[in-house]
Amino acid sequence: MYYASAKHARTYRNVTKGHRYPPRTLATLFLLTADRGLWRHWRRAVTKQGVDWEIKIPRPGFDPDACCLEKAALSLACRDHPQVTLHDLADCTAYPTQLILLVLRALLIARGEGKPP
Repeated sequence: MYYASAKHARTYRNVTKGHRYPPRTLATLFLLTADRGLWRHWRRAVTKQGVDWEIKIPRPGFDPDACCLEKAALSLACRDHPQVTLHDLADCTAYPTQLILLVLRALLIARGEGKPP
């Protein structure tokens, strides 16, 4: 499986270990754990049911890559509020290759095709 780093792989495995999250939640967690600052922000919102997007957490300033990952995660989690379009994904300045690979892996996880470790 493609990860952003070894730390990302460890964090994702630790977060999902012992839980039976649905594929979309696993995909969301995959994206949120890919960036250290993003994960520090959202980890308090993770429950046994998934991510509580309504929780009020002071929002730090994220770097552009973390913002892109967060928008992709939110788009996967909340069908009614898509944050990312195909146009966005095609923009190589907004979504460099490394982020596209993470988003693609998350899409496969959400489809049940990307086997979580």
